[in-house]
Amino acid sequence: MKINLIRYCKYILSEKVSFLYITYTIVKMIKRLLLYIDSFILLKRCSVYSILIFRFYLLLVSFSFYLLSLLPNSCMAQGVGININGNPADSSAGLDVNFTNKGLLVPRMSTSERNAINNPVNSLLIFNTTTQCFEAYYTSGSDAIWATVACIGCLLPGYFSAFAANNIAATGFSANWSIAAGATGYFIDVSTDSIFSGFVAGYNNLDVGNINTFNVSNSITCDTTYYYRVRAYNPCGTSANSTTISVTTVCTFLCGSPFTDSRDGQVYNTVQIGSQCWLAQNLNYGTYSPVHSGSQLPDQKYCTNLSGLNDASCPMGGLYEWDNMMSGAAGCNGFGAIQPGCASPVQGICPVGWHVPSHFEWTLLEKNVGINPSAFTYNASLLGGGACLGTDEGGNLKVISVCGTLPCWNSPNIGATNTSGFSALPGGRGNAGAFFAVGEYGYWWSATDINEWFCPSCAWLRQLESGDDKVCRGGDLKIRSYSVRCVKD
Repeated sequence: MKINLIRYCKYILSEKVSFLYITYTIVKMIKRLLLYIDSFILLKRCSVYSILIFRFYLLLVSFSFYLLSLLPNSCMAQGVGININGNPADSSAGLDVNFTNKGLLVPRMSTSERNAINNPVNSLLIFNTTTQCFEAYYTSGSDAIWATVACIGCLLPGYFSAFAANNIAATGFSANWSIAAGATGYFIDVSTDSIFSGFVAGYNNLDVGNINTFNVSNSITCDTTYYYRVRAYNPCGTSANSTTISVTTVCTFLCGSPFTDSRDGQVYNTVQIGSQCWLAQNLNYGTYSPVHSGSQLPDQKYCTNLSGLNDASCPMGGLYEWDNMMSGAAGCNGFGAIQPGCASPVQGICPVGWHVPSHFEWTLLEKNVGINPSAFTYNASLLGGGACLGTDEGGNLKVISVCGTLPCWNSPNIGATNTSGFSALPGGRGNAGAFFAVGEYGYWWSATDINEWFCPSCAWLRQLESGDDKVCRGGDLKIRSYSVRCVKD
């Protein structure tokens, strides 16, 4: 017997030798070693040649076991091939099973046996003998199910999808989905986060029966975004999750009751004037900043007191530059009247459900608060800057108090009755790093540009004065900062 040890070792270490082949070779050598030991014992003698062969096999066995100890870092790193011809595993496979007359048998168990598995790993595969279905374990966050992959002699529900909710109200909505072929019912999940790390009470795998629309109403609150998904089922098993649909409930609001801005918790009085619902206080949303030269940052506000000094308590509400107030939106004139109309109101810096009033909407307000509505024209191109109109409309918009009791106007506060409930305050204006006319004048932006040669970078505003009971309409540069009132959509 002639053996090239170096060549044999190189062959063992090459990628051509599978784990099973190495094990098979070691077993053969051990068997031959045992035969030599038996012969030695029986004959009680040994030739020089036998001793050499005996020692060589001992050395070869030891070396082979050493090679086996290296398998986790060498041979096994190439994958395991299970076949009848000793071929190595494909380089892309960790386990390569290759037979033409045999199949792969996954663990078989009943539903009760499956449920007894302790801490199943994600993607664990079994065959359920109760349902005759292949199942895989799926877990994500608090969501954990045995998902049916396929069934023998039985079809899972067909493809379907969820789609947008309707009948959206303050405390409920209707979830909708298409019909899945072969489905006998549906499960629905509802959560307040898109990954379903938790569920709304009562809506975790809720069986809603064989319908394709369902009213979600328990434990639902207004002004909240919810997410829902659906699964179809039949006797063969349950489908995967549908697409996830988001829906935001709306709060039923009665004008005249306080309104809370969900962005910062500010509470505002509201007032119904004609067909319009207005905030009865100046907007006070945003990050306070001392007045300064240069543009405001987004959602930034200036605040002053009656002395014309910076005041972080914002007793008159915030003062905003026009571009900041509009949040980058283009100007328009509400419902039209010569100026271009808005496809939709400009929310700007106002809360959701409210918007910045246009020139048209300010005019509608003016027509509903006094005895001379015909004095106010909707046409923004007529009666330009500085025109003070009406009879008593300005007085009916102003708070009654004269300074000495905050909030207030400086004396004489002519004609102030506040019969409208609008409660206008004299916040003055901010310009070039300073405040002006606080206590004497109140100014409020509109969402409407002034497209005139004399003021190409201006916008329409409204002005009330301590010394007059009319309403003045005019325009000013958008870089100046004025008060903002919001009107309900």
